[in-house]
Amino acid sequence: MFSLIKSQRIKTTVKVLTDATEGGLDELLTSCESNSQLLARLGISRQQALQAVISDDEVEACCEDLRAAMLARPWRIYGEGLSDEDRDRLWRVVRRYLPVLAEVVLTAKLSGYGVARYVYLREEDGFLSIDRVSNKGDELDRYTPRYDGTLLYKGDSGDELVDTRVLHLLLTNRATTRNPAGEMAAARLYPAVSLRSRGFVYAAQFIKRYAQPYLVGKINADGSNDRHRGFTDKLFTMLSGGAMSVDREDSVEMLQNSADGQAFKRLENLANARIQKVLLGKVRTADLETGSRAAQETEEKARGDRIDSYLSLLEQAAQHLVDALVMVNAVYGKTINAPKGVWFEFNRQVQVDVQRAERDKQYLDSGRLRLTEDYYKDILGFEPGHFELVDPAPQIGQPAAAKLAVRLSAPQLPAPDTVEHTIMRPKVDAILSALAESKDYAAFEERLSGLDLDEADNLLIQRLVADGVRSWSDGADNAIEGGQ
Repeated sequence: MFSLIKSQRIKTTVKVLTDATEGGLDELLTSCESNSQLLARLGISRQQALQAVISDDEVEACCEDLRAAMLARPWRIYGEGLSDEDRDRLWRVVRRYLPVLAEVVLTAKLSGYGVARYVYLREEDGFLSIDRVSNKGDELDRYTPRYDGTLLYKGDSGDELVDTRVLHLLLTNRATTRNPAGEMAAARLYPAVSLRSRGFVYAAQFIKRYAQPYLVGKINADGSNDRHRGFTDKLFTMLSGGAMSVDREDSVEMLQNSADGQAFKRLENLANARIQKVLLGKVRTADLETGSRAAQETEEKARGDRIDSYLSLLEQAAQHLVDALVMVNAVYGKTINAPKGVWFEFNRQVQVDVQRAERDKQYLDSGRLRLTEDYYKDILGFEPGHFELVDPAPQIGQPAAAKLAVRLSAPQLPAPDTVEHTIMRPKVDAILSALAESKDYAAFEERLSGLDLDEADNLLIQRLVADGVRSWSDGADNAIEGGQ
């Protein structure tokens, strides 16, 4: 029987063992099911999925990268007629609570929507400032977004509508009329997170069962079970530390299992890749089976594109905070004078267009044009106070092999005449002279028909022939002298 089992042993690879799991993760990630359908199939609630996902260390690492990237982007507050005092006051409030708003953004991405509550504080001059911004991410199951944009709170005394203009912030991620709660990334991340948490349990069982070596003792027991048990006890004693002696005919061998748990490592990498792809839009090069410099450059570009989507939500949240301060102070506190509103926005990073830069450089190097201030502002995106136009340095001289356009723009350095120029100059001068003396095209045509453009050509041809004969004669004399 044992020989039959041994002969039918299947040899397989780590990739074959994990292909089914990889296919299952891909199916859940790209599924067309709605959040409610997917959560129903998984048998969990929205809050349970969110809590399980945010407690995962890989998810937290991705969120930390996103959090740092959002808070590192420069921003500004501006408004027509806004005084410096009010601008500084609003800037300090937003700067203080921007990290909390970033957490609400991450919650909205994972759960589909995020909720925060403002707590106000009256200052000495009557200005109503923000004392605290409370993130309601741990009790989202009490809040229900509705299709008309309102927010319903399930309190102890029943359901009630909450104010989302000045008291509560409701931030949704890709919400629709049929899905007012937004797109929930945690529902797609839950299988990968579960694989990571349960995979370690199976890995521990594998290590306990197979990673420890086996000791096999060969003795001459003469059929005595007592000798076998005694020798086995000695082996256990030796494993706990110590030594043992055996007869000359006896032996002890250690058998090590060749399996090293690579399948569990691959499963963990698969789960990490799915988490990073959903949150960051790419997979870190360190978690790829193969990595390259090109992959790192592509990774950074994808990361920047994905961060812009998070910044869009954060900009929306910060604008809501600013609007709430302006509206509350207009009614109950110190009025902020800004007739056309106060605006919050992130400073957009100007990307270098390599093709445009190369084209502009060619035009500038020709010396025929210069770029205007409007071009730098409207096309290149520079702020008016961030650059200054300077006159180009004068060119001292031009090399002999300069381009024709450059030589024409520098009449003080005329190029030497060639034979072709010598022949053509009298003809061109005669044509230009006839054109200058003509009043209309008919007169010019009449003068042109009377011109003798062959004049002085014979003299030039004789000179060319003489120069050619002289060059041939000099070459022949040199050849004769060299032969002697």
